Amino acid sequence: MHEIGPYSRPNVLAKLDGRTREARLVRSVRADLTAHVGGHPSATQTALIERAVQLTLRVAAMDRKYARTGAMTDHDTRTYLAWSAGLARLLRALGLDPAKTADAGPRVPTIAEILAEQEREHAR
Repeated sequence: MHEIGPYSRPNVLAKLDGRTREARLVRSVRADLTAHVGGHPSATQTALIERAVQLTLRVAAMDRKYARTGAMTDHDTRTYLAWSAGLARLLRALGLDPAKTADAGPRVPTIAEILAEQEREHAR
């Protein structure tokens, strides 16, 4: 398998070995964004999530390339900025605040609430 780079072709990205750091990043970003939209994304949200996953992978590969070489070409810089801006637009389209889910379970009390309740019980 070829090393995944920022300019890897989509067919190479589609064949990621599940054990690679790139595959782990893809799974993590996909799971995080799916949870962010409430766990059950619509078709539109799924398409946005998949685009965000691909751009995140490409930006991470570019970050790794820059960390390794310490230099970016003019083409790399323009590409990196375009991918970063596109990713930001996708994430904004998915929403900055997480979706409220009906199946989130019972609300967990804060430490202050627990202490206040204990104080009330102790005062009785």
